[in-house]
Amino acid sequence: MDNIFNALGDKSRRYLLDLLYERNGQSLTELSSRLDMSRQAVTKHLKILEVAGLVIPIWKGKEKLHYLNPVPLRLIYSRWISKFDEDRIEGLYELKNEIENSTQEVKMKGFAYQIVIASNSEKVWEAITKPEFTQKFWFGRSVISDWSIGSSVTVITPEGQEEVQGKVLEYDPYKRLSYTWKTSDVTAEEATTVVFELQEMGPMVKLTILHDMDAESAKFQQAAAGWTFILCGLKTFLETGAPMPAMPWKK
Repeated sequence: MDNIFNALGDKSRRYLLDLLYERNGQSLTELSSRLDMSRQAVTKHLKILEVAGLVIPIWKGKEKLHYLNPVPLRLIYSRWISKFDEDRIEGLYELKNEIENSTQEVKMKGFAYQIVIASNSEKVWEAITKPEFTQKFWFGRSVISDWSIGSSVTVITPEGQEEVQGKVLEYDPYKRLSYTWKTSDVTAEEATTVVFELQEMGPMVKLTILHDMDAESAKFQQAAAGWTFILCGLKTFLETGAPMPAMPWKK
């Protein structure tokens, strides 16, 4: 947590996060053009944000792009702030979001969320591939598949309804999993892709989720918030054995 608070303590780094909130997936050149400082100084600020887990660097060809990762901030809220006056703070948070969303167009090139879990890759892999575990942190939903390449993937709500359909694209146990993501209100051509990447770091695992959903999609904001809760819930479940207390999911 110290790294997060240190990263947020500088106004230039907070401004970098604001820039990535406005448009995710920016290069060093793009970000540097918005700040009155050298590329070297911007690079140092981005490195501090990366160490804190607030920014995720992803290479696309020879270009390094930077993505905002809100998961650590959600963890701070869920574990600390919500304990004191959850209803009142949640109301203010929703009001703030309503005002911002009505006056500001958010442009993001998909999601790139990341979290470090005090667990091993086998347990994390089991948690994201077995329905009895996904129910614990995925809003009660079951993710069902035999996980063979080309096999179907379905996300089933607690009421037994099929919410998401997909096909397994990659299955590399304990390292990488990807499948297509299609809800009932989109065509097959509009299906997106979700990627889970696991990296062991001693007694911990770094889990990255990539989702290429178009920012113009009507469900973009809901999906962005949903993945944040899912990652926080997964971390809490694996580290404590209990589901994370959270506000009910609002459709």
